[in-house]
Amino acid sequence: MTCILVIDDDAAIRAMFARALRRLGDVEEANGGAPALRRLSARKFELVVLDLHMPLVDGFSVLESLSAKGALNRDTPVFVVTADESQQARIRALRRHAIFLLSKPVNLAMLVSLAESSLKKAASRATPPPPPPPDEAPPERPKQD
Repeated sequence: MTCILVIDDDAAIRAMFARALRRLGDVEEANGGAPALRRLSARKFELVVLDLHMPLVDGFSVLESLSAKGALNRDTPVFVVTADESQQARIRALRRHAIFLLSKPVNLAMLVSLAESSLKKAASRATPPPPPPPDEAPPERPKQD
């Protein structure tokens, strides 16, 4: 079952994102970086939606943790949602682990569409391709004496 983690210190934003993404799978919420790190170390997620600017443990710290060698969710796609329009913050997030940056206020249809596409791509990479159809039986080799 697909599981998505939404991380934001604003309860209304978390609830809005969770409600929009729920049709794609189970959605868990974390109200900041520290609770998010606990969840990310305990369970594999297929997608993370992350706010950058949160008190105590910010989104950059979460991204750094996800990038660490051996991290459980190292290969999990991360969508950063932020009101920070600075190029420096965006580049910093993309260099660490983010695959998309969405500006607040987020267009929910865009978020769901990107999430759906990302989850489908991940699922197709995880599923081995079907074996090729069997060919005709190979011709018998002549017996050698």
